[in-house]
Formats: sequence, structure tokens, C-alpha cells
Amino acid sequence: MRVSWVIADDAVLAPGTDPDQLKAIGSLWGGWRNQRAYQVDNVVCNDLRRTTALIQHGIHQRCNLYVSRTNHRTLGQPEGMQVYEGEFMHELDRQDEIVTLHLAAGQSDIVLLLGFDWQPQVTNPDALLELRAHNYRQLVRHVVQDNSEIQWVLIDHPPRLMPELANLSNLTVDTLSNVFELLAS
Repeated sequence: MRVSWVIADDAVLAPGTDPDQLKAIGSLWGGWRNQRAYQVDNVVCNDLRRTTALIQHGIHQRCNLYVSRTNHRTLGQPEGMQVYEGEFMHELDRQDEIVTLHLAAGQSDIVLLLGFDWQPQVTNPDALLELRAHNYRQLVRHVVQDNSEIQWVLIDHPPRLMPELANLSNLTVDTLSNVFELLAS
């Protein structure tokens, strides 16, 4: 059974939780914002300027750094990086989270989701911000729905889910302590 953790961009680990406890269960996936705090094994960066800074700091030598093929070419195809296909056609925030969900899904039977807030949200009166939020919600729904053979588990999430996810049978909610009890070796 292949288990992966996907850590949200703004995740906060409970005090006393060591990232090594998570790694004992499965590999850690996350955007570049989480690399330092969680010692993420697989780091995704969709932003060209940020990728350049990460390379200058040698991040790609300490973990698997995933960048888009376009950014990889623009940077002169540096070695030691992982490349993914595709470009975003939609306006949205947290692009790294969406890419990370897809990449982790391709290598997992169970994806444990840490720090995500997928509760129902109030419609934003700013049309552009609401469009960006809507696009994010739809892309999350698509990755979970299109990977129906994978069990997605939201960790320590309130019971109510945004409507886009409410009826997906392969998405559940559980506690971190239960996950440690069931999956820790």
C-alpha cells in the first residue's frame, strides 16, 4: 500500500508532531512554502522566479523538486529536477497545491491531506477573487473525482465539506491520532 501526505500551503502541525512521524507512514508532498518547516520529500514549485531562488539555494539537491516543463526549459534544463507537464489555463491561488495533489495521486493508494480547509465558503463579493476560489474548488473536485481508485483522507478537518466534495465516496475525514494508530509502523 502506497501512502503519501500532501501538506497544504498554510498547514500548521500540531505542537509536538515531528515530521519524521509523518514520514514513517509515507512520503511528504507539498509546495515550496512547506519545504523548510516540514522537510518535504517532494516539493512543487510552479512559479519561475521562486524556482530560480530555490535552485540558487540548492533545494533540488536535498529533495525532489518538481517544476513545469516550461519553467525547466526557461531555466536551461538544470539537472537534478523532476518535470511535470501542463500549464494552468485558469486564474487561481495555490497552484502548487493543485499540482501536488495530481503528482501525489499518481504515486499513491492513499493520500493523507494535512492542513487543508475545504469547508463551505461564503461567496466573495470581489468577482475576481471569487473566480479564483471557484477555479480552485473545481480543480480540487476534479483531482479527487478523477482518481476514484485512491482513498483521500482529510486530517483533522471539520465534518462539513464544500459542496463540490460533499458526495465523493473516496474522500473521508479522520484524525491525525487515528492515522498514526492505524498506519504507523
